[in-house]
Amino acid sequence: MKILTSTISVLLLFSIGFSSCKKNKNVQPENPINGNWEEMGLDGLKRSVNFTKHNTFFLTIAYNDGASSKFIGTYQVKGDKLNVTITENLEQKLGKPVERISTNYALYEKATFSVAGDTLKLNYISYPADAPVNTLAKFRRLTTIDGGGLTQ
Repeated sequence: MKILTSTISVLLLFSIGFSSCKKNKNVQPENPINGNWEEMGLDGLKRSVNFTKHNTFFLTIAYNDGASSKFIGTYQVKGDKLNVTITENLEQKLGKPVERISTNYALYEKATFSVAGDTLKLNYISYPADAPVNTLAKFRRLTTIDGGGLTQ
C-alpha cells in the first residue's frame, strides 16, 4: 500500500509541476524597427533615427553649417503602423549653447513602415507646401561595434 501511495504522490507532483510550466501567450514579438537607422539619399544634411527597446524615439539632424537638431519622444508600433510623439527638442547652433524646448506633437503623420533586410521604409504624410504629400523615407540600419562584437 505504501508503494501505491508513494507512486500516486510522485505522479501528482509531476502533473502539478508540468501544469504550472505553461508558456506565456502574451509575449510581445521583437520589434523590427528597434535600433539605429540613417536616412538614405539626402543631400546637404544627415538624418538618423533611433527606436529603443523601451519605446523611446530619437531623431537627429546634422546640417552642413555645423548646426544640429535632436528630437526626443516616444513611439508605438501596431502591426505596420507607427505613431511617434515628440516631447522635447534640442537645438544646437554653431557657437551657441544648446537650446532645450519642451513640446508635444505627432511626427510622421499616418505612418506605416516595412523592414526588408537592413532597409526601413517609412511612408507618411508631410506638408512641404501646406498641402498633404505622401512621402517615402528610406533608412539603412547602422551596425555598431560594442566592445565584444557587432550589435544591431
